[in-house]
Amino acid sequence: MSSAESYIDAQEKLMTLNLLKMAFKGFETLESMKEYLAKSDVEVSIANLSRYINGKALPKSKLKNEILKVLVGNKDLGLTIKNLIGSHIREWTDNFGNTAVNNTYLLNDSKTLKAILFLAIQQGIIPRDVDKIITAEVDGIPVAMTLAHLLNIDCVYARRKKPLGTTSECIYEDIQSMTSGRIETIYLPEKFIKHDERVLIVDDVIRSGSTQKALVELVRKSSGIPVKVIILAGVGKHWGKITELNRIPFRVLKSYPEDT
Repeated sequence: MSSAESYIDAQEKLMTLNLLKMAFKGFETLESMKEYLAKSDVEVSIANLSRYINGKALPKSKLKNEILKVLVGNKDLGLTIKNLIGSHIREWTDNFGNTAVNNTYLLNDSKTLKAILFLAIQQGIIPRDVDKIITAEVDGIPVAMTLAHLLNIDCVYARRKKPLGTTSECIYEDIQSMTSGRIETIYLPEKFIKHDERVLIVDDVIRSGSTQKALVELVRKSSGIPVKVIILAGVGKHWGKITELNRIPFRVLKSYPEDT
């Protein structure tokens, strides 16, 4: 097993504990959870199940794979991406009939955020073959940092003010607000992304797509290769008309209002 494979295996074992703990909320006893797993031919003792749920031990790789096969995307246990996002984001309609969301609870719940991104990796939504992650401050940072940890790569973020004290020049890209028409600029030190690095763009929310398009262009100006854009929540109707972001495919994990 290579070092990269060993890291993935270890990360998956840790995430198995996280998902088991989440799943256990749907059972009254360890015995009932053991029986549920047994229906999928996953044999685990009550003693070991207790150790896993309480973070006292890690399952062996074979058992880990069997447990993940049952848990990942399990609708019965609420372990779907949309369910986990939906249970941690508050949605409402403002006085003008526009959809609004508050994602503070999700961005401050590191275990749930990690579980969502892990599920997206396991389901092939988030690619593993990337070298770096980029986002924009502020709320995209928890998403990018969590994903960078899962993928064991670095992440960088574009700032809305030119950073002081940097020894290298900054590249920048303008963003025009869809509602106010105001132009805002985001900055990134030019050496933060290396030539031909494969870069994943992530963000917490998309409304018009202007910020995400600017991030794609920052990657290109840095001589990196933008691979895909991953966004937790799409808010409103405008972003739904976008098929790609500056010729880069993108994926929104949950829509507000929900797709019909």
